[in-house]
Amino acid sequence: MSLQIFAQKSDDLPGIVKYFMLDANDVATIQSWDYASASNAPVSWKQAQLQWDEEGSTYVKQGTASVTVNGTPITFTVVYSGTKIVVNRVQLNLAHSATVPVFEIEKLLNEGGIITSYIKCDNLMPQSFGTLAYSINTSGKKEAWLAYTWQCLKGQCSANINIYYEKEKIEKTPCY
Repeated sequence: MSLQIFAQKSDDLPGIVKYFMLDANDVATIQSWDYASASNAPVSWKQAQLQWDEEGSTYVKQGTASVTVNGTPITFTVVYSGTKIVVNRVQLNLAHSATVPVFEIEKLLNEGGIITSYIKCDNLMPQSFGTLAYSINTSGKKEAWLAYTWQCLKGQCSANINIYYEKEKIEKTPCY
């Protein structure tokens, strides 16, 4: 039996990032696999069960979310990954497409009320590929860490936003 939970609305990029950050009053320091399973969640999950990803040696749960970036609605693939007990990364992926924008993540998040503090990775080739890593903070949420990676080759672009709940995960992020 598969579980289909349909998102009630499209969210803007800062809104979806805030959604996946832990509440400041929460005692948890890692996200639960059940998070975002309510009917009003911005994610539509493909299945209820966790899947083992041999390549990444981790458990995953996949879905989609409609997110507005610079006024344009875009469908992100949402991937939870972690141990069988907890999620330690939320990944928002934009597949290869001529229409995938390379956007100014810091500006978008700051305008949406998320304070970004640059951690590492120089943006040396902004049109072709790159990685930027930040500590992120907003009112009512615990600090989290975000890595934004993009790549554009031959008119096809992809982008990934990784949200981490542990600082050491962002420190291990490679810079491209």
